[in-house]
Order: sequence, then structure tokens, then C-alpha cells
Amino acid sequence: MLFQRLKTGKPRLLQGYVDADYAGDLDQRIFMTGYVFTVAECIISWKVELQDTIALSTTEAEYMAAVETSKEALWLRGG
Repeated sequence: MLFQRLKTGKPRLLQGYVDADYAGDLDQRIFMTGYVFTVAECIISWKVELQDTIALSTTEAEYMAAVETSKEALWLRGG
């Protein structure tokens, strides 16, 4: 479940963080994507990898990272 109550009454919330960055290779423009998901401040899922597709801009790389992270978030929510 996305929201559950702790004994203190605070909700447990699935939180996700994502980023895309140059992988130290400005010539080939291969970006690295990373995301992490937490529940109650505990990491439950994470991934770091080079993107398969070459991005033409940093904005495009960020969009590709957001799409991959959204797919993982949907899977974690069960829907």
C-alpha cells in the first residue's frame, strides 16, 4: 500500500528521487541515470546505469530518466 500508518500515526509514504548526469564523457554524450525509492526513510529500490539511448540534450536525458523512474514507481505501487 502506498500509505500505511506507523505506531506514531505518521503516514509511510513512498518517495522517489531521480537524476541524470553526464557520465564523465562529454564527447559521446552518454548519460548516467540513477533513482532511489524510500519508505519510512528506508531504501527499498535503487538503480544506477548508463542510458541506452544517446540524448541530444541534458533536458532529453532528464526526461528519459524520469520515464524509467515512473515505470519503477508504478511497479512499486502495484499498478
